[in-house]
Amino acid sequence: MANKKLRIFTQEITPRLEYVAGVIFSSVLGIDYEITTDRRKIGSNPAIIYSDEKVKDQFVIRPSGLLSANGVTPLEPSVSFTGELPVLFPADGGSIPFDIFSAAFYMLSRYEEYLPFAPDAHGRFQGIRSLAYRNGFLRLPVVELWSRVLAAALVKYYPVITIRHNQYRSLLTIDVDQPFAYRSRGLLRSMGGLVKGLAGGGARPAERIRTMTGSQADPYDSFEYIEQNIKLHGSEALFFFPTGDQGEYDHNPPYRDHDYGEIIRRYDRMYGSGLHPSYRSAGRPKALRMETERFRHIAGHSPERARQHWLLLNMPGTYQSYTDAGIRFDYTMGFADEPGFRAGIARPFPFYDLSGEKTTGLTIVPFQVMDGTLRQYLHLPPDKALDIIRTLVDTTRKVGGLFVSVWHNTSLTEINGWEGWRKVFEETLSIQKA
Repeated sequence: MANKKLRIFTQEITPRLEYVAGVIFSSVLGIDYEITTDRRKIGSNPAIIYSDEKVKDQFVIRPSGLLSANGVTPLEPSVSFTGELPVLFPADGGSIPFDIFSAAFYMLSRYEEYLPFAPDAHGRFQGIRSLAYRNGFLRLPVVELWSRVLAAALVKYYPVITIRHNQYRSLLTIDVDQPFAYRSRGLLRSMGGLVKGLAGGGARPAERIRTMTGSQADPYDSFEYIEQNIKLHGSEALFFFPTGDQGEYDHNPPYRDHDYGEIIRRYDRMYGSGLHPSYRSAGRPKALRMETERFRHIAGHSPERARQHWLLLNMPGTYQSYTDAGIRFDYTMGFADEPGFRAGIARPFPFYDLSGEKTTGLTIVPFQVMDGTLRQYLHLPPDKALDIIRTLVDTTRKVGGLFVSVWHNTSLTEINGWEGWRKVFEETLSIQKA
């Protein structure tokens, strides 16, 4: 019996059930399973009856109806608590007190982000408007915790079931929005900035001159510092680079800039890199494809990874554009205004496209915290920021997940309000170790 699959009996096998079962049993719990509509396949196997049928002496989960539906309709599930654990889609008469499959699907699919919402100034869905934030569980990886509740109940009912122990990992990611403050900005832009500075309306003219003449390092060039700390702490790292045209929110050098190209190739070779699609490219698939081609020209290969600049994530359009552009891994799944678990999970998971009702080939790698969230949105001093990071690392470690943090080369300069944040960076790399 120990080698037999867990059978999940249902009256209808739907794409939504297949998707969420894959995440819970394959990705999180490591349980071999099969979904079936044939009761004869259950036999003496461990089984979950996902049905409203009246059955005796069976492990039962009562369905809410979400997984048998199609499309998106106005829905806000009620939130209740089992002890300190929040649960969605509570249900009576089952072996666990809620429909875990619907709850996990709601979080993973980002169902609420398909519904009308009040966006911020950049058109983004805000963390403070999410169901998780409003009910106090944004900083909990609830899909992982719900899966553990299910696993504990299953093992109690079927002692032969074994659950995989997941190994905690961490990943440092660096968004290089603007690698240089003054270098590689072009002669006209540099001279214009210098004239403005001399007139009292721009940044430090003397510093600009020293940087342009090579007598002083560019103030945004913190790459050697970042590299030293990656090596010191043995961190796994990824760098994200923009290749779009310059604009109001896009301050990267031209993609043909020699020095910028050298930086991209260096860190792509040393750690791995991805595309940082421009602000302008959001909602413009043609611009995204152009930027992926520019990245390929610089790095020598097409980008498989991407994270949206300004976290401009629109469901499902952004991910559909990624698929069309050949991008296979997204690192945008996190909120700009609040730290936590946007999709309720602390590990990579596949994107389910609600508009097409299908599991796609795009993998989402969520992050838990970003430097700008802590200082620029929450206005936290370094010590308070570290408290949040420690909690998120500890929470992720307990479920054997992947802790991902987002940093910028410009936030590790000890200037422009970032004084004291190198300590936060160094402490994060230290406490996030496995």
